[in-house]
Amino acid sequence: MAAAVVSVAPEAACGGTRSGLQTATWGAYEPLADGRTLVLTRELRRRNLGVDPEDVARMLAGRDRKALAEMLPTFGAVQQAGNAITATTDALGFRHLYYRVGDGWAAVSTSARVLAALAPTSLDDEGLAVQSLLGWQLRGRSLFESVTKVPAGRSVELRDGLLGLDAFTDEPDEERIGLTEGVASMSSMLRGYLDAYLDDHPDAILQLTGGQDSRLLLSAIDPRRRRGLRVVTLGRPDSPDVRIAAGLADRHGMSHEIIGVDGLDTLDPEEAYARCAAAAGAIELGADPLAWAALDFAEARAMPGPRISGLGGEVARGFYYLGRDGDGPVTQARARRLADWRMFVNEAVESSALRPAFRERAREIAHAEVLAALAESGRSWFEATDDLYLGQRMQHWAGATESPVSARRRIVNPMLDDRWIATVRALASADKMGSRFLARLQVELDIELARLPLEGRPSPATYVTPGWRSSWRRGATMMTKAGRKLGQRVRRRGRPPVGGEILADGVVTYWRIHPETVSGLAETEVVEPSWLDDVLVGRHDPGPGTVAFLLNLSLAAGAVRHSGVTAAR
Repeated sequence: MAAAVVSVAPEAACGGTRSGLQTATWGAYEPLADGRTLVLTRELRRRNLGVDPEDVARMLAGRDRKALAEMLPTFGAVQQAGNAITATTDALGFRHLYYRVGDGWAAVSTSARVLAALAPTSLDDEGLAVQSLLGWQLRGRSLFESVTKVPAGRSVELRDGLLGLDAFTDEPDEERIGLTEGVASMSSMLRGYLDAYLDDHPDAILQLTGGQDSRLLLSAIDPRRRRGLRVVTLGRPDSPDVRIAAGLADRHGMSHEIIGVDGLDTLDPEEAYARCAAAAGAIELGADPLAWAALDFAEARAMPGPRISGLGGEVARGFYYLGRDGDGPVTQARARRLADWRMFVNEAVESSALRPAFRERAREIAHAEVLAALAESGRSWFEATDDLYLGQRMQHWAGATESPVSARRRIVNPMLDDRWIATVRALASADKMGSRFLARLQVELDIELARLPLEGRPSPATYVTPGWRSSWRRGATMMTKAGRKLGQRVRRRGRPPVGGEILADGVVTYWRIHPETVSGLAETEVVEPSWLDDVLVGRHDPGPGTVAFLLNLSLAAGAVRHSGVTAAR
């Protein structure tokens, strides 16, 4: 969180708020003032180049759309000029900003809860429905009826009680590029990006896992720079991720740091709850606070230094491709199948926790929102799922956690660079399917690393090499993944985040000691009272996804009860 701004029309009287411009900042941010620009993220990069706050100030003052479009997510800033405010997110909307418009006033903030408190409001029925099944939001919604996320690639201007949105990104170019061209251009881009970043930050730390995306980044680093490179992995020492990362570190003489959640189970219920409630606030109730709290606990032990992250590689592998006719249209049946089999299985709330009427309504609302998000691009089925993954899941799910991270740590995600995104969009779906593009890129960057297996999958080279053995390995991996998804759907419980089960137990224990913190949820139209009674008396232990949703809901309900009080004071 960083700032909130309210602009009131000169002739308006809005519940005790004076006319003109009202601003507030908190945390480490200095107050806004005429001519001052606040940068909302620690790392500032425009493609391969570092940028300073003065450059950002000039971008906003000059409405430099090209420069803003080329800023690496996660990025955000706010600038005051006289009685006007300009606030901006990045091209992908990763830095979460929210806005609210009332009668004679408008406001923008890094905090959805602050905006909810400005005037009476209520919980957003559609937002609750979507988050109860997805665990995150779609299409700019929040848990508050009147609070909306600033869209990707937009700047907001507040002046005289009016709010305007200005797009600084163009509609994507629909011209196709071939696989060979895409591999050549992106291998050059990644090498150049990482060379430049390590020149600027020799102490940078690569977040290394057993997966494909961080393997690509390691492969793009000049082999002469790998010895002594700092790498970090989150997990238990005996986990597959850590074992593979440790092998890579040993192979190249890198300095490997392992961070985990050891000691999380020693937290008393009060501290576990406090950490999770603080995490919910940090991500503005828009994603899983247990996952964020566990990560925050682990990261507190990590050595300082700028981070290089592989976030963004998933947009290049057709993550949501489902079915065979990728060139066909978006249909309601396809959207429902994608939602039920790929989107609602990981973080959906236990059905018994919800009142039957809300449960039925929530699924219909969530299905309709998924269909709307797919259809609004006007593209064919597979292309629409690519847009859904990048424009919705990455923006709302990944962006929710990247926003607080980027405010306190220097971190770059080279595969969120605008050149990477443009190239991935220009590739044919067939070239992205089955990690074909990423595998070819891996081979181009480092053939030796391409021959090493990934965590839970065969080597990237397997996805490039023709033949029945390669096809069999890929097919076996796909069957294993399909089996996991089927099991999750049958059990109606997804995979918990690292440390999620420990924190869920702590939060539930806190609720049992202090039932007043959640007992009011039984009076809502969302939570089933008898189920909540069973939880509070110890007859039922809810899973992490359900605990995460209820924690967000309880905090949102509290914000709604007090909405309008803050502004009046």
